[in-house]
Amino acid sequence: MQALQPAPQRGLLIVNPKASATSRRRLRRVVKKLGEVIDVSTVHTDERGHAEALARAGAEKGYDVILSLGGDGTVNEVVNGILSGGRKAAEAPVFAPIPGGSTNVFARALGLAWDRRKAVGQIVEALWEGRERLVSLGRVTDDSEDRLFTFCAGLGWDASVIQKVETYRRNGRNFGAHYARAVMAELNEHGVEGETVEVEMSSGEIDSSTGMVVVQNCAPWTYLGTLPVNLNARASFNAGLDVLILRKLGLSAAARTAASLLVGREGPDGKHAVTHHDLSRIKLRASHPQAFQLDGDYLGERTELELTSVPEALRVAC
Repeated sequence: MQALQPAPQRGLLIVNPKASATSRRRLRRVVKKLGEVIDVSTVHTDERGHAEALARAGAEKGYDVILSLGGDGTVNEVVNGILSGGRKAAEAPVFAPIPGGSTNVFARALGLAWDRRKAVGQIVEALWEGRERLVSLGRVTDDSEDRLFTFCAGLGWDASVIQKVETYRRNGRNFGAHYARAVMAELNEHGVEGETVEVEMSSGEIDSSTGMVVVQNCAPWTYLGTLPVNLNARASFNAGLDVLILRKLGLSAAARTAASLLVGREGPDGKHAVTHHDLSRIKLRASHPQAFQLDGDYLGERTELELTSVPEALRVAC
């Protein structure tokens, strides 16, 4: 008597149709390739926040694998949906992020190719072999918010730049050009000095910044095309949170910092740039409301935030 073959895993593919690498033809190819190893259903997002709701529903319905096709904002929403209600990694579906945006930081930090077709091939191979990886995440909380992040959070200057990038991108898709334009606009309008941000770390140290504070859950911080930008190269999915504190950032220091990053150096240097590694908790307190970004999305202004490391929070196929 021939042994029965196990039923294929059920997969839910959440697609952001506005992502830069999404088209009907590309989507058909992705679904066909995934269909080699899983029984896949496809849903599309309609608006901001929809991916999180779809992922939450998928986890509640017992899908084995949830995949995203979109950028880092879509990834963030899907991860928060998968792990909503305090769901642990062992109880949650496996996650796989297919690159579909401008930077795809989380997917590339996992070792997935920037090229979508190659990344899908890597994911299919991982699903076929049952290969999974546990990664840590970050969590940010304040009076009104409790949200996970996959690779970074920032308060101050970098978040103001991201706010401008989002405005520019509504009329185009060239991220690198928009980012350069946003940096110059921010320098011209406000310079690089901001309000004071106090940084309290789980190590007991307290520091402050009038430039910017960036918290990383992995490295690199972001990409400019194929170029990785490393503010804190030791950040890792296997450790706690890392933080870069720019205590003071004048125009000349800003130029030197940008130049060092663009030639591949691993983080800013100098007496005003301080990094801390493998922290379980970081508290940020600003003297006035500051621009805030999470996984590359501008989320408004904040004056006080607590960021914590969530070890081994998510299973990923990669």
